[in-house]
Amino acid sequence: MAIAPMELGLIFWAEKDPATHLAYLKSFGLNVCQIGVAPSLNCEATVDAWKQAIANAGVSVFGSAVAYEGEDYANLEKVHETVGFTAPGYAAERIARTREASKFTAALGSKALSCHIGFIPEEQAHPLYTELVGIARELCDICAANGQDFVLETGQESAETLLGFLAAVQRSNIRVNFDPANMVLYGSGDPLTALDLLQKNVLSVHCKDGTSPKALGELGKEVALGDGEVNFPGFLAALKAMGYTGPLIIEREEPNEAQREADIRLAVTRLDQWKQALS
Repeated sequence: MAIAPMELGLIFWAEKDPATHLAYLKSFGLNVCQIGVAPSLNCEATVDAWKQAIANAGVSVFGSAVAYEGEDYANLEKVHETVGFTAPGYAAERIARTREASKFTAALGSKALSCHIGFIPEEQAHPLYTELVGIARELCDICAANGQDFVLETGQESAETLLGFLAAVQRSNIRVNFDPANMVLYGSGDPLTALDLLQKNVLSVHCKDGTSPKALGELGKEVALGDGEVNFPGFLAALKAMGYTGPLIIEREEPNEAQREADIRLAVTRLDQWKQALS
């Protein structure tokens, strides 16, 4: 199915059987999803079931996002220690897992795979910066072999740092998934200013909201969309002005299932209202 410009969608982590996930997606009146490749997902064993469920449900998959075993977002220190490819000792197994996720994503007919690569150092002379550039090139090449873009999640570094990193990687298939809430949660810059700087690199967006960290070294708090510090009417207006044609993927990482469902429904309602106000 074709995806309309700025059509609403949802990201979920693939931890149940495919039909259950896709019924959940459609319960919100949505037909577009981004599949979160959870560490527990056996890509090879489940890919045929996913293909069949997607065909049966008549939904569109706009890419996948891969998470890795051992990642912990409990606080800023844990993120630094465990997330992405800056965590010591994880690079080889996470590259291998990305290869599996890319193959899985390609089999579903999707042309984008995203992840959090980890905190990119501000200084290009930092040894970790050079190491990350090499890893990003390898991940880009893995995705390119499957006809995909490799997509970096925003937020753990400033837009200026990310823009320089994209240039340093020197791969035509490296793109950005812009998450305005992450800019707030990590205190890494104003989302609308960052979007303006990165707009030519943006392939997809997450619609998530949050509040700023209360103290140095802390993470901000994710909240229901529209209840945080992201100016979503301004964000949608900026996306429209820059000619963005991808979907608006709702993300809500709320552990309480009933609250998460209520917040997703609220996000659908509010995004529809804000979109209507643009026309």
